[in-house]
Amino acid sequence: MWVLGYLKEKGIKRAFIVLYEYKIDLFLQKILSIIYRKVPLKNVIVIMSHDDFDCNGGAFYDYLIKKEYNQKYKIIWILNHDVPKNLSDNVYGFKYLRPNLKKDYYICRAKVLTADSNIIKKVRKDQVSVYFDHGSFSLKSVRKYFAFSETIDYYLTASANFDPIFCETRNVPYSSSKLLHLGYPMHDVFYQDTPSELLKMTKKKYDKVILWMPTFRKSIGGRNDSNAEYTYGIPLIENQEEFDTLQRILEGLNILMIIKIHPKQDKDSVKLLMKCASKNISVLTGDTVKQLDIDNYRLLKDADALISDYSSIVYSYILLDRPIGFVLSDLGDMKYGFCVDNPDFFMTGSRIYTLEDMIHFIRNVSENKDEFRKERQNLCNWLHEYQDGHSCERIVKFLNL
Repeated sequence: MWVLGYLKEKGIKRAFIVLYEYKIDLFLQKILSIIYRKVPLKNVIVIMSHDDFDCNGGAFYDYLIKKEYNQKYKIIWILNHDVPKNLSDNVYGFKYLRPNLKKDYYICRAKVLTADSNIIKKVRKDQVSVYFDHGSFSLKSVRKYFAFSETIDYYLTASANFDPIFCETRNVPYSSSKLLHLGYPMHDVFYQDTPSELLKMTKKKYDKVILWMPTFRKSIGGRNDSNAEYTYGIPLIENQEEFDTLQRILEGLNILMIIKIHPKQDKDSVKLLMKCASKNISVLTGDTVKQLDIDNYRLLKDADALISDYSSIVYSYILLDRPIGFVLSDLGDMKYGFCVDNPDFFMTGSRIYTLEDMIHFIRNVSENKDEFRKERQNLCNWLHEYQDGHSCERIVKFLNL
């Protein structure tokens, strides 16, 4: 009878989508887990990242390939987008929301499963499941959106100081045996010599580069974290005239501003924003990042300053010890408030409420003025136990790969 109730509540179309995208895979995994329940696990590592080959999963994968772990392990990517044609040796990709017997076979036989966002549940007790996360934490409260599988063995966190916040914001029962302080793989690139990511976008020389990475307000899937409407999907800038003013300031100071849009931001506002790009204002979307093969964390290295708001990207960039601006113009419109009781402690940078505030921040960056450096360094040391670029190495050692 529950089937009839579900069909009545969700409709036939939604029921079919759920059946096709989730239930068939789960059924196949159940059958395969019974067939192979007494057979030893294989040297298989399953990886799923936030937006495919990015964040912690992507950085961990890059390390495995660089160190030739794919010669020993078969690496299986579970992907939100199409499977790339030229994967490395012994690496295979499968679509997440599409049933596939071979994919489910590897999930049932894998020794290790990792995830940044969506969790691929382990089906055997002797498998190891690690949640990498795709950022330290965001200031906006998103607790209602987290419901973790009980099959996760370990959660990667920044430090013991951060553990209580992680558990509260992620809906995870506090258990010190499950919380790992090994550093985040995506931060290793900050300590490595890498080619300029900026060169993938422009060959022009600028005196400064400012990266603006707002969190999403309204998502592609319809989730809306704000009570306000945003023409361009970003706060603060409301019309073309304000973009023109910003362009004049940036051009006069020979500064490039890159507006990197969250991959979940709704498409309609992104299309309008892209039309506002100019000589000194570039717009990067989820699609253009893929097209140009841009890595967010290598791009962060190329930025002289960061502008964000309530996004977790701030607490990655803080490791680079450069100026940060917090756009708080829509603070009163955010639906769920802050995830901590003391948000001021975590906002070690300029507060930006108006376009004039943003211009003031831009001028300070141009003049190398950095009034929040000491507070920022104190927060970084409090938050990040490791600041050395060896996170992947520690994770590999912990997993005994």
